[in-house]
Amino acid sequence: MSENGNAIDLSEILDSSHENKWIAIAPDYSRVIATADTLRDLLRSVTTEGAIYHRVLPREVSFVPVIL
Repeated sequence: MSENGNAIDLSEILDSSHENKWIAIAPDYSRVIATADTLRDLLRSVTTEGAIYHRVLPREVSFVPVIL
């Protein structure tokens, strides 16, 4: 969700090359800043303050968070 409560459509900035990767997204959600195979490598390469870190799953994988 964005600050105003609207959902963000990441399909506008993500493509199949991002699948199974860690990505850093600009704070305004306008672009992918960097990608890496591991979060550690991504954190080392990103200096942008406020970057948003996210693991991109393959398209055929669904993720539903559950509270036990």
